[in-house]
Amino acid sequence: MNPIDQNPNPIENALKEALRREDAPETLAAKVLMHVAQKSAESQPQHSWLAIFSRPALRWAAFAGVSTCLTLGGIHYRHLQRERVQGEAAKQQLMLALRIAGSKLHMAKEKVNDINAPRPESQPDNRIPRSRS
Repeated sequence: MNPIDQNPNPIENALKEALRREDAPETLAAKVLMHVAQKSAESQPQHSWLAIFSRPALRWAAFAGVSTCLTLGGIHYRHLQRERVQGEAAKQQLMLALRIAGSKLHMAKEKVNDINAPRPESQPDNRIPRSRS
C-alpha cells in the first residue's frame, strides 16, 4: 500500500469510498430515455383560447372588431358630450326666462298693490278761512 492510501482519518476514507468510480447499470440509458419522453409529453403546449389568434384571418377579424368597438364608443361619447352641452345651454336659458318672468310678476304685483292700497280720501275743504288781521 501506498502511504497515500493509508489515511488515518476515517471520514476521508468514507468519502473516497463514496466517490469512487463505478460503471453505470445497463438499464440506465433506457430509464433516461423513458424519463425524457415522459417530460416531453407532459410539456406539450396546452391549447388555450389565445391559440385562435394564430390564424391570420382570425387575427385581422379580432383587430377589426376591436377597432370598430373603439370607434363606436368614441362616437357615442362625443354624442353624450354634445347632449350635455346642449342641456347646460337649455338650463341657462330657462334660468334667464324664469328671472325675467319673476321680475315681471314682481312689477305686476306692485302695480296691483298700488291700485288696491287704501288712499286717504280727499276731504272737502270746509274750513273757514281765517282772516289775516
